Amino acid sequence: MSGVPRDIDVHAPTAARALSRWDAATSGIARVCQEGSARIQRLADATPWGDDAAGAAFHAAYTKDGGPEILAQIGALVVQDVEALGAKVRTAVGNTRGTDTAQAAGTTMSI
Repeated sequence: MSGVPRDIDVHAPTAARALSRWDAATSGIARVCQEGSARIQRLADATPWGDDAAGAAFHAAYTKDGGPEILAQIGALVVQDVEALGAKVRTAVGNTRGTDTAQAAGTTMSI
């Protein structure tokens, strides 16, 4: 392909800063998901809809198809995926830097 670089330059300090920020954001996302799920569960456990016919109808609609449990499960999966992506990027950066170092060690040209 024309115009597409054939090499990759990973600037280690920039990658390290970006991954540190990724980790901080990920931990924030995880905390919000965990706290939100716990709050939803506490509020649902209080059964604020009551035990009359209208409350029973609300409860049935609210919990239909997994209701809040599905929300908590999906939130946890999103957090896992975001954490896994950061780990994959960290591995890719390390592998790229390691390859660069190995290739540089095999270079014998003096400038």
